[in-house]
Amino acid sequence: MSVKVARKLNPAWRRFMADRMVTVAPAPVVGRLDRFFLMGSCFAEEIRLALERELGPGHVVPDYRGLVFDKAVAQVDELPERNHLNTYNAFSVLQEVERILGLWTPAPDDWWQVEGRLQCPYRRLVFARSPEVFAQVTAGLDAVLRDGFAQADHFVFTFGMTEVFINRASGKVANQKPGYGAGGGVDETTYHRAGFAENLAVMQRLVDLIGAAKPAAKIFVTVSPVPLKRTFSGEDIFAANMLSKSTLRAALGELAATRANVVYFPSYEAVMAEGAEAWEEDGRHVRRALVEAITAAFVATSFHD
Repeated sequence: MSVKVARKLNPAWRRFMADRMVTVAPAPVVGRLDRFFLMGSCFAEEIRLALERELGPGHVVPDYRGLVFDKAVAQVDELPERNHLNTYNAFSVLQEVERILGLWTPAPDDWWQVEGRLQCPYRRLVFARSPEVFAQVTAGLDAVLRDGFAQADHFVFTFGMTEVFINRASGKVANQKPGYGAGGGVDETTYHRAGFAENLAVMQRLVDLIGAAKPAAKIFVTVSPVPLKRTFSGEDIFAANMLSKSTLRAALGELAATRANVVYFPSYEAVMAEGAEAWEEDGRHVRRALVEAITAAFVATSFHD
């Protein structure tokens, strides 16, 4: 696999080309009994599953399985089959933390109406058949996220894209592209590609809020290697994806350099170093064996006994 634990990090490109390995040095700052609040897209979910296998159950939060809802009148992402809610961009992650801390609460009727259902613009694939059910599901998710935040000792975030859609009614960023999953947003949102400074400012606010609430917490960050499924920029998809990932990588590098509570872990780089062998057949999702290797390296370098 393309990640290796080493006391001394490799400084030479020729050596990297010889073994295609990204080196990570031991820097133990967390314990095996600690709990981790994890948020991001499907790559974050894979890290969650790998961490749970490494550490055992109960060490990764939020635990969405505590949310009770009737699937006949509501949909909440892919719960209960998947214990995860995809959160795609830095803005959506920040909005969730602001909601947890009581700094922002959407209006009770802040929804999109889609073919007899009400959709939450800010959480992936959350639908309800009535305002009452919408309120119940929203309150349940809020409680699950607040509980996870309260339990967490440390945080892990993966950031996936810079192309976002702003809900014109609220000015907040939607957590899905327009029409995703037969949902709304086509007429309600405006496309926006956030640049370096904007993403960095959002990330800085995110880690500063967490730092104020939990001063002892470490915040581990990385770029999700999963490519954009499509671009709305009008550009070639490969070029647009490269710009998106490069912007996020540069912002996270600056964040880690200027915030003592932030640690950048090069899982994105480890996937890129693997080349074509990194991917499942769809060319977008990372092979589980590689995620396992990356997570094992994370545990080996970041955890103390």
